[in-house]
This record gives sequence, structure tokens and C-alpha cells, in this order.
Amino acid sequence: MKSDDDDFLHDLQGNTLLVYWHLLQNRRPHSAREIQKRTGLSSPSLALHHLNKLIDLGLVGTDQNGEYIITKTVRPGLLSLFVGSGRILVPRFSLYAVFNTSLLLASVYIFWSEPTPATILLLTVLTTVSIELWLETLRLWHQRPV
Repeated sequence: MKSDDDDFLHDLQGNTLLVYWHLLQNRRPHSAREIQKRTGLSSPSLALHHLNKLIDLGLVGTDQNGEYIITKTVRPGLLSLFVGSGRILVPRFSLYAVFNTSLLLASVYIFWSEPTPATILLLTVLTTVSIELWLETLRLWHQRPV
């Protein structure tokens, strides 16, 4: 059975996702021309096309001045791997990476004076996991829509 977020996956991609991402990061109302300029789309009519797709999906609406605002927040696909709101959207893996790196540093501080095979294994595993989490964080950061 498909979830509501799965329904958005088909339509919320490419430039439509780019427009949605911009609106998520900048929660104030925007005109089609402003969205066109800030997202690098070729014309305001193209921005309007993508805004209309978002309106049809029920994610965007207009305010009393006719400017576009977010009405519903969903995180399908790539967006589900980011946490935060407004301008602060970071890869979810960054939280895990910070926690694991802190655990690694604390373990080094505690166990460094008396290295045993068990502590060396612990530090090796924590180091490997930290590196992988930071690499995944960077990969996601480079894949973000904007």
C-alpha cells in the first residue's frame, strides 16, 4: 500500500523539487518572478508552472497578495534525509556523525592511557563508523536540491 508521501515522489522532483526546497528554506511569501530568479529557472512562466504543480499537490498556496507560501510540509525522497526547518536543513546523518565522533573522542580520552586489544578494536570501529557517517553527510549535502 502506498503512503501519502509516495504519491508526491512522482511529481515532486527536478525543478518542482527545487522550487519546493526554496520555499521550505524561505518561509515567507514569494512571487513567481522572485522564485524564478532565486532558483535559476529560465522564466517566470516556468516558475509558475512548477508552482501550479505544487498547488495541485496541495503543498503550496497563495496569500491575500497572490504570493506563494508553503501550506503543507512533506519530506519525500531526498528531503526525508534532511532534518530542520527554514534555512537550517542539514543531512540527518550529520547528527549521527556528531554523536559518534563525540563518542570516539571520549573513548580516546578514557582508554588511551591503557591500550588493550578490546580498546583498540573499539577505537577502530568508532573511527570507521565516524568516517563513514561524515562521508555520507557530505554526499547528501552535495545532492541537496539547492
